[in-house]
Amino acid sequence: MRRILAALLVVTVLVLLADLAGGPTGPVRSAGSAVVGPLLRAASPTDGDPRDAELTRLRLRVAELEDERSAADQESRLDALADEHELTVVPARVVAVGARDARGSVRVTLDVGSRDGVRPDRAVVGPDGLVGRVVAVSSWTTDVELLGAAGTRVGVRVGAGPGVLGELTGSDPTVEQGPGELAVSAVQEGRLRPGDVVRTLGSADGVPYPAGLPVGEVTTVADQPGRLTQTAAVRPFADLSRVDVVGVITDEGR
Repeated sequence: MRRILAALLVVTVLVLLADLAGGPTGPVRSAGSAVVGPLLRAASPTDGDPRDAELTRLRLRVAELEDERSAADQESRLDALADEHELTVVPARVVAVGARDARGSVRVTLDVGSRDGVRPDRAVVGPDGLVGRVVAVSSWTTDVELLGAAGTRVGVRVGAGPGVLGELTGSDPTVEQGPGELAVSAVQEGRLRPGDVVRTLGSADGVPYPAGLPVGEVTTVADQPGRLTQTAAVRPFADLSRVDVVGVITDEGR
């Protein structure tokens, strides 16, 4: 037990040093501590061997620091995405998972609201790309409908240059989709190829979707001889099953 305790102490110190080396990371980073901290206190034993209580405390502290470090990394990449597309975003974290369907979660709740400048029908991005759009806002929270939810359709461009115009949906019976994949249907003639990058076409005034946001990558193209347009499966850049740190876009971008 003492050896395990000593090892955990070393791990904790190393994680703390790595944590300090990363510098300040803002409100999203603090949210991790706010969530994990109460668990740390609640799970610590109040009686029995003091070494067991210390071991539990150290394990939970390591988990808390790992959560903070992960949030810091995601926030940094989110900032880079916003800078690249000249967007203003309100950083947030997912605090609840709402409606689900056969594909998994289709709605999540964020820890920001109208008091933070969030408005309905705005795009939400993660560190790697588009996540969904705002469908409801209260003073303190925001509900987001994720890509792939029933009835959601997003105009996109597929491939390099001007690309092929298409419509992104949750599924299409004409193409084989893997777990977590979406579907794109071309609305003009043109070749869709595996590896093609899918980006948002853009909405009027950039609401809800500014143009050029990364969405995903084509994985499989349906073989349908004789059809003028094609359909394909798309793997989202954002892991929609594990959405955590996100940003709500509050301007129109470029």
